[in-house]
Amino acid sequence: MKIRLFALSLFVSSILFAQQNTELAFSKSYSFEYETQYTKAIAVLLDLNIDTYQINLRLGWLNYLNKDYIKSESYYKKAVAIEPASVEARFGHVLPLSALGNWNSVLNVYLEIIKYDPNNSIANYRIASIYYSRKEYGNASTYVNRVLRLYPFDYDSNLLYGKILLAQGKNMDAKKYLGKALEYNPQSDEVKAELKKL
Repeated sequence: MKIRLFALSLFVSSILFAQQNTELAFSKSYSFEYETQYTKAIAVLLDLNIDTYQINLRLGWLNYLNKDYIKSESYYKKAVAIEPASVEARFGHVLPLSALGNWNSVLNVYLEIIKYDPNNSIANYRIASIYYSRKEYGNASTYVNRVLRLYPFDYDSNLLYGKILLAQGKNMDAKKYLGKALEYNPQSDEVKAELKKL
């Protein structure tokens, strides 16, 4: 009986010690990040020698700040592997992919996000923006309209949809959405420039 209690006590103590070490490492990591000492912020977490979602997510972010985009991408992938439905890890993942100019992969990650969160306005808007930049206006319209259904007065989405419609030669429809964007921000030079194209 005493041996079992001792073993249980030892087990609980080791868990508490590991938790305290993790909390201390994260605290130090944030302090180093604040001081822009990213290498030290990374080292503190690596010294834990633990492979958790939180640590991989944080290492993805810190390596991104440290401009080591390949390592950043690999840590974000590990975080997604640990928590496959994680939207936050996928949003992190697009950071190094964007920095590397890997726009096909960026698009694929955003498409993964909306599989888990179909109404995610950020992902839908960014998908629409990528398709717009590729002149795939039909696809761009599909995704920006998902945002506009939920946020009909959103400045960025109205502006983007106006630009999409303008590119398709649908000037009357474009005027409607550009007008909404201008109502939202009457000082917008970008909207005014688009309206001059009509």
